[in-house]
Amino acid sequence: MTRHPLTLAVIVNLYPPYVVGGNEVLARDVVEALRARGHVVHVLTGHGRDIRPDGFVHPALGFDLDRKDDFFLGARPLTTREAIQRHVYHHASYLGVRRALETLRPDLAVAWNLYGVSMAPLVAARRWGGPVVAQPADTWLLRGLYNGNGRPAKGPTALGLVAALSRPGLRRLACPDYILAISEFIRGLHVRAGYPADRSAATHLGVPVEMFPERSRPFPGGRAWRLVFAGQLWEGKGPQVAVEAMRLLRERADAPPLHLDVFGAGTDSFLQHLRRLLADAGVADRVTLRGLVPRPRLAEEFRDHDAFLFCSTWDEPFSAGLLEAMCAGLPCIATATGGTPEALVDGRNGLLVPPGRPADLAAAILRLTRDPGLCRDLGARAAADVRRRWSFQAYVDRLEDAYRRIVEAHRAGRTARIIQGLEA
Repeated sequence: MTRHPLTLAVIVNLYPPYVVGGNEVLARDVVEALRARGHVVHVLTGHGRDIRPDGFVHPALGFDLDRKDDFFLGARPLTTREAIQRHVYHHASYLGVRRALETLRPDLAVAWNLYGVSMAPLVAARRWGGPVVAQPADTWLLRGLYNGNGRPAKGPTALGLVAALSRPGLRRLACPDYILAISEFIRGLHVRAGYPADRSAATHLGVPVEMFPERSRPFPGGRAWRLVFAGQLWEGKGPQVAVEAMRLLRERADAPPLHLDVFGAGTDSFLQHLRRLLADAGVADRVTLRGLVPRPRLAEEFRDHDAFLFCSTWDEPFSAGLLEAMCAGLPCIATATGGTPEALVDGRNGLLVPPGRPADLAAAILRLTRDPGLCRDLGARAAADVRRRWSFQAYVDRLEDAYRRIVEAHRAGRTARIIQGLEA
């Protein structure tokens, strides 16, 4: 049976070279992989000096990506109008997406990640008339269409009131036909909020396993342990928790020498805050901020380290960075938040600790330093699990299969059955 190529329109808030975290890189990698399989993939994103319209990348969203730190990282306070445009509705984005879809006429519109660009692109996609799938990698869709992220509101604000009054109408106008969530955790949040369970599925994600070969690590003898943290540097990722754990370990006479390398980028204000923490904790000589490095360089760094710290304090949906460290055979210590336990099982292929508890993180690090067999077994099982379940090509297979089911069902005038067969 001949499988005809699809024409897709992927709507994404940021697109490389504009990057905040791994989600933008993943979007680019998926787009390129689908094109390599013969599909025509258009990208609808914001506008910026480094966006080069080439017939396939379209600056359709009404946001300036050169100001991404302001809009996506909170580098400056937004006005009430800007906050409403960012979180509720932005008419310029509606118009840009509507015009692009009417011109391109894709088989499917994919809302990849719309954090910070409101529900307007989804309203435009639904008005266009073709099938629409949302792929939430966090709670942006939940906040836009339902009642926040399940946490109590901090108090009434102008933005909060506008968002609350807008949600019923936005659910009617912007609710996607299907949800392909990054994890069962994220899918469950939407189902519990009221989204139909039979029109949602968890696709998880995958990583390029060939880039992160497993390495057998000799157990550190008399030398210092080399720990590594990699991720976007902000409070939710928990680098401050790792710093405090290093302080606690420095004070213990039974702890071996330890050094932590921190890879990643953040706002200037958070980096200054992190440097102050290092100085106040007295661990500036034991923690090095290495900055953001390309993924191949990070893979090389993984080969030269002994353990990986994943310290998120927020509900981490499902982390590619953690999977990459596991794939490289690094013993990993991670916080039991969000979708992380769907990949890392405590005591089997890593260690789980409660979020925001430096003492528990320090205790887990000590446990690794005292047990060569545990380090070896956790790293080996982690690498095997990622290769078996979380490869990038398998992830693209799951997405491609779901897209085809949705398009074929739409053409036949029925609802697609997307859950069956998408298990990782």
